[in-house]
Amino acid sequence: MLRRVFTGVGVNIFDKLVIAVVQLTVVPLLAHAWGLRHYGVWVMISTVPTFLAMGDLGFATAAGTKMTIAEARGERDVVIRIFQSGWGAILMSSAVFTSVAFAAAFMLPDSFLGAEPGLSIAELRLTLLLLLLYGILGVQGSIFFAGFRAAGLFALGSFWQALVIVVENVTMISVVVLGGSLTHAAAALLAGRFTGLIGQNLLLRRSVPWMAIGLRHAEWKEMRSLLAPAGAVMLLPIAQACMLQGSVLALGAAVGAAAVPQFTAARTLSRIGQQLCWTVNAALMPEVSAAIGRRDRGAITMMTFSTIAVSAILVVPFALGFVIFGRWAVWVWSNHLILPSFITILGVGLSILFSGFWFPLSNLILAADKQGSYTGIYAALALVSLPISYAVARQIGGGGVALSMAFVDGLMLMLIFRLTETHLARRHEILAAAPKAGGHFLALSRKVVARKQM
Repeated sequence: MLRRVFTGVGVNIFDKLVIAVVQLTVVPLLAHAWGLRHYGVWVMISTVPTFLAMGDLGFATAAGTKMTIAEARGERDVVIRIFQSGWGAILMSSAVFTSVAFAAAFMLPDSFLGAEPGLSIAELRLTLLLLLLYGILGVQGSIFFAGFRAAGLFALGSFWQALVIVVENVTMISVVVLGGSLTHAAAALLAGRFTGLIGQNLLLRRSVPWMAIGLRHAEWKEMRSLLAPAGAVMLLPIAQACMLQGSVLALGAAVGAAAVPQFTAARTLSRIGQQLCWTVNAALMPEVSAAIGRRDRGAITMMTFSTIAVSAILVVPFALGFVIFGRWAVWVWSNHLILPSFITILGVGLSILFSGFWFPLSNLILAADKQGSYTGIYAALALVSLPISYAVARQIGGGGVALSMAFVDGLMLMLIFRLTETHLARRHEILAAAPKAGGHFLALSRKVVARKQM
């Protein structure tokens, strides 16, 4: 298990680096090749695949958890039924989202698309169509990744996803550098994703030959059973959108757009420490699901303790450092353009501390298929926080939004700690796991040292 976890952590780090490099490379290259106006059109149109990426409605995540639990119990017939039923549900939801998106794309008035010089309306519509197809293919890959996760091949599935991102973006960049238009770039992305999906399918067949790919074993009853957990999963991005994008809108409405960069710059910089923690946490999720399936309480307790320990080691120092040096860091990072208030830094720092504990633990609860116990509450708190953020921001500016965000994270921390004891491990069990975890770490360290000396 430790080898799978460490491999998963390594692949997650690789995945984050790939995404960062792609983002840092694509933006200047496309802006230089097309010019800012055409690149701006591309950015607006390419938001469509993000919308379609929600087309699985949480089915892949919910199905992946149930599949992993069933596989840990040796119930492979159940795994196949859930896998195929989940894919069937995704295909149906994708069809609905696609129909709506296609209709909107072709029914939008020409004035809404606003063709720039050198870009015809027909070209914009074709680009939009290709990106829609790209988004649809991306959704299908989510259920294949669930297959890797259920079979204990989380690292392999994650590595392939990162590789597909590299291939499709290198293909797109090459086309643009050679003089390709927006339509050519969209076609390159579509071709890269289609190739990656075929490769993912073949890799799953080869790595997990018993995982029958198709719809022959799909059942309506199983699809319906996925509705509740999938709906609970979908509340997470809704709540996070309220917390991230909604808070920005509330701040802008309260005190104007000029105050927004101070808050968003501080929040963006704050996510570095959280991402480090979540990189470790993501690799534990399939192991928790498997331990739930085996009813291995010792393993569940150990992974719960490990999650808390990693947060304590990574998040606490980062949050403290952010409160002390955050203003200076944002000032330097923004090339002396943005200097947030201390209240903003304090609020964001508290949010780092609280969310750095509750979010990783909530992922373990999600891995236990108990997400319904908290996602609705989180969504409600996020919605309620918006008018509160607006009211407080009217009084103290961006710092009010930061404090409101920290307040929600503090409430979630208390809730998740309570649910952790209910669904994962009791407090005394977690405390008792500390000496055992230390022993495992020392043993692993000795093995690493011994291998280096060989």
